[in-house]
Amino acid sequence: MRILPSVGFLIRECAKKYTFEDINLTIDPGVKIMISLQAMQNDPQYFDKPEEFRPERFDPNELDSETTKYVYLPFGEGPRACIGLMQSLAGLAAVLSKFSVEPAPDTVRYPEVEPTPGVVQTIKGGLPLLFKERKKRL
Repeated sequence: MRILPSVGFLIRECAKKYTFEDINLTIDPGVKIMISLQAMQNDPQYFDKPEEFRPERFDPNELDSETTKYVYLPFGEGPRACIGLMQSLAGLAAVLSKFSVEPAPDTVRYPEVEPTPGVVQTIKGGLPLLFKERKKRL
């Protein structure tokens, strides 16, 4: 979700006048702003070696929350955050309670994102996965 976020960008409306002093740019209230999640979440300024999958970077003991608080936004943030967050987590938990999930033999190691954005980003050729039913414990 960090390297290939399901939503590539967020669109928000500026609520109050804001100036970026270092580039002398002022954004007025009412201006629509496009926030590229994919660019932020793959920026070495925020994530060391961003091309690497390293789940430990999100360990609460290692995480620099001041730097990354509004950089990693898999479901957005604030009052306009994704309403599907809880449904996504519940669905994922339900699937993982019954199945293990692995890459399929034809899964591409480094998938490419479709260049034309839609509501959510998609992977060129899809992302084949193998679902193996978990054995029931007695």
